[in-house]
Amino acid sequence: MVIRPGGSYGRPVEVQPSWPRCDRDAEVGAHIARRGAEPCVLQGGDLLTTLGGGSTHAAGTASAYPVDALRVVLDHAEEHLAAAHVVVRAVWWGGECAVAMNAAWLGSWYLGPRAHPNDGLVDVTIGRLPWQQRLLAWRRAQTGTHLPHPALRTVRRPIWDHTFPVATPTYVDGRRVGRVRHLHIVVVPDAGVVVA
Repeated sequence: MVIRPGGSYGRPVEVQPSWPRCDRDAEVGAHIARRGAEPCVLQGGDLLTTLGGGSTHAAGTASAYPVDALRVVLDHAEEHLAAAHVVVRAVWWGGECAVAMNAAWLGSWYLGPRAHPNDGLVDVTIGRLPWQQRLLAWRRAQTGTHLPHPALRTVRRPIWDHTFPVATPTYVDGRRVGRVRHLHIVVVPDAGVVVA
């Protein structure tokens, strides 16, 4: 069950040595695709940053968090499962770009200030910025103050569908998966469990 406003999130667990370790967000997505809600221990990635982590666990107590996943369909055919984010952008973020966030962070950028990995929603920011505005946005993205911006639209919903004017490079949890014109994202609530 996804988190409700004001509800508690995470429960204490004893880390089991048999639980797989995930160093990157793409590994979390692959783990969820293979094993569903079997816990994996986060050791890196933007999902870990979003959960306030940063340390590794050998054995001992940590917290287990249910997380949503993003089912991503490219051009009505190719499917991927994302744990943290989907980014559609050209070189230097030129043209129409979009970020679909399940985690709040993309590297050092706080691109999803309202995103929560278990709220049943994907937080999408889409738009096109002129060069000078991109420079300002890059600086402000480290604190999440790039929003609101008149040239950027934001939505939060369980399903997001969009057609880009041209095929644009697409990244799922940091891995380039090709170019996309039509992107369809569906939130899969409570798809997995991560330990941090």
